[in-house]
Amino acid sequence: MSRILIFGGTTEGRLLAEYCHEQKKNVWISVATGYGKMVLPDSPYFFVHQTPMDEEEMETFILEHGITLVLDATHPYAAVVSENIKLACEHTGVRRIRVIRKSLTDKNDAAKDGHIIWTDSVEGAVEYLQNTVGGVLVTTGSKELLKYTALKSFEERIYARVLPSVPVISSCSDMGIKGKHLIGMQGPFSTEMNEAMIRQYDIRFLVTKESGSAGGFKEKMEAAARCQITAIVIGRPAPETGMTPEEVKEVLDGYEPDEEVGISDKTSLFQPLRRKVTLIGAGMGGAGQLTGQAVSVLKECDVVFGAGRMLKDAEDVISHGKMLPWYSAADILPWLHEHKEFLNIGILYSGDTGFYSGAKKMVEAFSDPSLESSYDVEVLPGISSVSYFCARLKTSWQDVHLVSFHGREGDILKELSHGNKVFALLDGTNTVNAICKSLLKEGLSHVKLSVGERLSYAGERITTGTPEDLKEQEFDVLSVILIER
Repeated sequence: MSRILIFGGTTEGRLLAEYCHEQKKNVWISVATGYGKMVLPDSPYFFVHQTPMDEEEMETFILEHGITLVLDATHPYAAVVSENIKLACEHTGVRRIRVIRKSLTDKNDAAKDGHIIWTDSVEGAVEYLQNTVGGVLVTTGSKELLKYTALKSFEERIYARVLPSVPVISSCSDMGIKGKHLIGMQGPFSTEMNEAMIRQYDIRFLVTKESGSAGGFKEKMEAAARCQITAIVIGRPAPETGMTPEEVKEVLDGYEPDEEVGISDKTSLFQPLRRKVTLIGAGMGGAGQLTGQAVSVLKECDVVFGAGRMLKDAEDVISHGKMLPWYSAADILPWLHEHKEFLNIGILYSGDTGFYSGAKKMVEAFSDPSLESSYDVEVLPGISSVSYFCARLKTSWQDVHLVSFHGREGDILKELSHGNKVFALLDGTNTVNAICKSLLKEGLSHVKLSVGERLSYAGERITTGTPEDLKEQEFDVLSVILIER
């Protein structure tokens, strides 16, 4: 069970996470963006929470997951977030370690250098730049970039170096910083790289935060000095006390989470928690098939199970949950037994959970009274293949006899005795060609057949004809068919 929570999104946070991986320590990692998650290595010991939290949400997260040690490795300039973490830990009684980044500059010595201008804020940097001319390389990130648009002719003066993520690039472009003035790259950068950019864009001013070695501050200052341009440095907030990453690693070496609970109400912490399981019908799988309710649930899940195709189709919606390509209770339940920190669980099913779905057996499996954990199970319907296909054919399906030949033995002639319209799920044995031959053998040559392949995907194909028309054609193994007398 993971009792450690790292608030990361920084180099320090990543390094500590990697150290936990090396030591085989389970750890929760909270990052505010998808990019923060992307730069983390894959690890079976990482459980990533990818949504920003306020102070109250932090408290709830700490209590619900039984966290006993919080490592605040947020950015030195993220004062509000760091204060929220501090308050959340104080209110829950959990130990907090502030991970500090060493300063590389003595301001008194730096003040003697005429090529360095110190300011306390981005607003101060912009105010100084108002009375200057020449290109400005801004390396302070995208969050406060809008403030630089107050400069006259900012579209021509500002060159912004930001993270290469789609939301960031789009946001910068919307505010008018685009083209060659928008540099999407992942740092930190060497002195030579910084120097090359300064010379390439004829930069006269470089704006940076005093971000320490992890933020490449030294390399920026060296490049500015070599190019003899002015560096505008936004100073850090008030000095902090805490531990360096190396000191924190020593704490982690001797950390036994179950011996140091830290929360005042220890009894309630170790009482069995009811865990929520949502069985989710994902529709056919193509874009837009998930219902609004399914999207909302998936965004809150800590872990999501399902066939690989289903997970891939939903990966843009699953904001922070771990994804595992299993759909059998025999695989899922033992894993959940070993990972009790996962409280909000989602399981994806193709189509609708009520139409020839494995959801029924899964409900039974989670209702077994012998399970150690208690589960609240909810079932969400999805768009079924029959409702989707009949809608594409512009026909109703209330009078259709429904059957599945997928992985089952079946007799299409017997099924036709139940009505004039039959819908069937097919497989590699019960194929369109096999059905056509059976119909022709019984003299049913003039029934109407409609075959649906890869429904809802870009390669969707719907073919209509008689058994004679379709008997030699090739169709996808996983097709559906509507037979009408």
